[in-house]
Amino acid sequence: MAALGPFESSPEMAVAVSGGRDSVALMRLLAQWCRDRQGRLTALTVDHGLRPDSAREADQVALWARELGIAHVTLCWTGLKPRSRVQEVARQARYDLLTAWCRAAGVLHLALAHQADDQRETVAMRRARDPAEMNVASPGLAGMSAVTTRSGVRLVRPLLGVTREALSGFLRDIEQDWLEDPSNRAEKFERVRWRLGRLGRLPDLSEISAAGELRRVTEAGGADLLMRAAEIASAGYALLDLAVLMAASEEIRDLAVGQLIATIGGGAYRPARSALRRDISTVLSGGPVRSLGGCLVGNWRGRVLVAREAAAAREIVRIAGPGEYFWDRRFAVRVGDLQGGSDIAVLGEDGLREIAGIPESAPKLKEVPPLARPGLPAFRDATGRLIRVPFTGFDPFGLKDVLRVRLLPYNSATSGGFTVA
Repeated sequence: MAALGPFESSPEMAVAVSGGRDSVALMRLLAQWCRDRQGRLTALTVDHGLRPDSAREADQVALWARELGIAHVTLCWTGLKPRSRVQEVARQARYDLLTAWCRAAGVLHLALAHQADDQRETVAMRRARDPAEMNVASPGLAGMSAVTTRSGVRLVRPLLGVTREALSGFLRDIEQDWLEDPSNRAEKFERVRWRLGRLGRLPDLSEISAAGELRRVTEAGGADLLMRAAEIASAGYALLDLAVLMAASEEIRDLAVGQLIATIGGGAYRPARSALRRDISTVLSGGPVRSLGGCLVGNWRGRVLVAREAAAAREIVRIAGPGEYFWDRRFAVRVGDLQGGSDIAVLGEDGLREIAGIPESAPKLKEVPPLARPGLPAFRDATGRLIRVPFTGFDPFGLKDVLRVRLLPYNSATSGGFTVA
């Protein structure tokens, strides 16, 4: 934990606990760590509803948490469940629920139980998806960082250097039970096939650690490049100094621009390196606009522009009353006393045409690059009528203090840097 700090003198943390071996072990270890520092720990369990026993499993975790003297909260994933990419979609839903709870509760640190064998599987899967990552010197081989930031919450992974076998031994020694998730043995999932050796050799932890050190240095260079080259607009697009980009090494440039695309596109990860390098080269040489990672990347007034692609921003959030909402994994929306319902969705080309000729919005709209305008957020009433378009001056009903919007992307453009476990 010392390597993942600094922490407050009396740290307040949350830990994600599914009931499996790894998360139960982490809950036990963190309970003692927090107790020793007069801190407070809350165990969070996501009831995903994908199996009949999910609610019972959450209740079991709650019982174990009570026995440890720590708080427990069950977060329910409601709505339609996916028929394909189940693990991927469920993982993202868990992160969204967990980080939303942490923000609402004012908890900065969320502990996750990824361990050494998870790390090896993750790296193997990444390398299989992108042949460019097969180079052992590539920072992409580094796997998961021990500290990352998502939606304003620090995700810490204290167990990345600990194996499954060691965690099993620890729990047996203290006579602590855990739950077995049948999906961990289902060979229809790629991760399980890697785990069972069906798809090849897993990378060694020494390889991953060496790549992690390289990644740490590269990320520092990427952060420095963004500091010198990038301007991130509150309207959710970014501009980059062309000369600074051209002077940077490909490795640093790929990482920095890839991170910026993840920030502007609301994605969880950077685009694949091969596609990223190809499209950046096209844009830097004056080529056409490229679509990558939910963004449009092109040139505007002598700078490189990264803007949200309107066609990729499909989410519509229904505003039912006062409170805080999140849209497109990029914007926080604070709603006051609004009369009647409203939706927030992408402005789109139709909406842009609707406001383009209005004198009140024309001056501010001109400040936004044309490529970025269709991807702006827009509020509509129940009839579909535009009632406010932030960042454009379009506010015919005077709602700017009732429907407030600020940029709060899922991925920050820079962070504390890659952390090697």
